[in-house]
Amino acid sequence: MDTPAPLAAECVLTGSAGALALARRFTRLILLAWTDGAAVDDALLVVTELAANALRHGAGNPVLRLTVAAADLRVEVFDDNPAPPVRRPAGADGGWGLALVDRLSSVRGTERHGRGKVVWCILPASPAVVAG
Repeated sequence: MDTPAPLAAECVLTGSAGALALARRFTRLILLAWTDGAAVDDALLVVTELAANALRHGAGNPVLRLTVAAADLRVEVFDDNPAPPVRRPAGADGGWGLALVDRLSSVRGTERHGRGKVVWCILPASPAVVAG
């Protein structure tokens, strides 16, 4: 039995005002092409949070990478700041983001990558049915 290779796509996010909109549009288009669409809404929330954190607290131009393999969607955001994200108490001034990512994903992590880090999570995703 052949296992299909994972699908992967990347998008560079600049510090411009439209970076989060670009990240969401990229995510929606990729996931509608690659999956049955069930994971799109959760993925948009997760991508928005991770990208916003990278743009606000990271360094350089963050990179969003989406990978779909089997029944998993891996969302990764790379930036040049090596400091890991800090989950702070939720309140009126924020702190809800990483809790939301943890709630929607099956697992989340942070790893060193080059000069900086990658923050990633895994969401369930059903592959699209490809017509023969």
